[in-house]
Amino acid sequence: MGFKKTAVKMSIIIGMMNWKMALILIAVLVVGGLIISWQLAPHVEDIDPADTSLAGRQPLKITFSRPMDPDSLESNFDLDPSIRGKFSWTEMFDEVIFTPDKPWPSGKTISVRISSGARSKIRLPLLRNRSWTIQVSPILLAYLWPADSQSNLYLVNPETGDNQTLTAEDSGILDYTVTPDGLAIIYSVLNENGESKIVSLDLVSGKSTPAIECSRGLCRSPRVSFDGSLLAYEYISREPGEHPGIRVFDFDGHIHLTIGNPEEYLDNPLWSPEGWLSYYNHTRQMYVFWNPETDQELTLENETGGDGTWSADGRYFVCTEILFIGETLAPRHLLLYDVTEETLVDLSQGNFLEDLNPIFAPQGLSLAFSRKSLDPAEWSPGRQLWLLDLEDNQAKALTAAVDFHHTSFAWHPDGNQLAYVRYNQAKLSDPPEIWLINRDGSGNLRLIINAFAPSWIP
Repeated sequence: MGFKKTAVKMSIIIGMMNWKMALILIAVLVVGGLIISWQLAPHVEDIDPADTSLAGRQPLKITFSRPMDPDSLESNFDLDPSIRGKFSWTEMFDEVIFTPDKPWPSGKTISVRISSGARSKIRLPLLRNRSWTIQVSPILLAYLWPADSQSNLYLVNPETGDNQTLTAEDSGILDYTVTPDGLAIIYSVLNENGESKIVSLDLVSGKSTPAIECSRGLCRSPRVSFDGSLLAYEYISREPGEHPGIRVFDFDGHIHLTIGNPEEYLDNPLWSPEGWLSYYNHTRQMYVFWNPETDQELTLENETGGDGTWSADGRYFVCTEILFIGETLAPRHLLLYDVTEETLVDLSQGNFLEDLNPIFAPQGLSLAFSRKSLDPAEWSPGRQLWLLDLEDNQAKALTAAVDFHHTSFAWHPDGNQLAYVRYNQAKLSDPPEIWLINRDGSGNLRLIINAFAPSWIP
């Protein structure tokens, strides 16, 4: 009996030991699993930009420690204020790039939040919510200065008056354009040795890189398509007998696309928001509208040429035309061309009105332009800034400085303000000046002296 009792006690002790060992083993496994899950769980490794502000349509990049499930991340990604945009991923799915459809709201603070519902490819969630804030840069005005010497690019904050130097080209800059996403400036220069080039200036990094080398001619008037894939520019060959023409460079394919006839004189390239390229054919005296996707062409007979402007929806194109009314009267009118209906309307009502320099507002159908009267009783040396609303056909003058030409109009991205250049026609030795004015005619303010070619950086 003593032996049996001892055996029973031993089995009980062994059972208890096994139970404790099992508990310890389970605890070890749980802790180990938690440690492994913590190590394998995704977390945010980097945010770009982190220490600088956002500008234009600058992408927001977020890098993770693990490959992520795109659907779960995108459904747990929030911006305040809410901003529509597109997500793109790297091949390993460890970096997401959010690009807004429109420029970030200038001067605002953006709150970014990624909720813990975002999961990795192996379905492990973020261990905690992640949130941060990013400041958006104010809208700045680019311009060329000085007007009486080799000019370079500068930026000014109209609200504070702070200036920033962008370039220091010894030979000066011929002309420039701001890319539609607001992240770069494309400009052309002519070196002292006679060679020309088109340069891309990254406004985020401040670095400039050659985009087009033009050793055998002059490249100028660069214009970037709204999707950023194509660059159109004027090419003026140094070879005798060759006509100035238009070239189109495909950034993605790194090739030039054939456009127009080399036997004809072409200039003034301008992209529409819908992807059409307009340019003027001096040889045939007409505007040409070319769609690079379909290779479709439309033409508009015009004897005047010069700059035109596209409406924000890409449907309308406005240009100027000389009208020969009498032997001594030939005013220039604004003509509205409907690309969809292929119809033409004269916007300048009156035989004694001369209208030039049209530019559509970034939203709606408002048109800024310069006007002067050819009626001897109302004639003045300068052209005034006018505003025409095509929806109600109402026009009004915004300036009344009769001795000054008003030109080079640049709409603020919100459509509520215009920058412009004015020249003193009564004292031609005075330098040009850049001014600002609200669309209702108020707040007329001189901003920069001896400067020209204003353009907003969204």
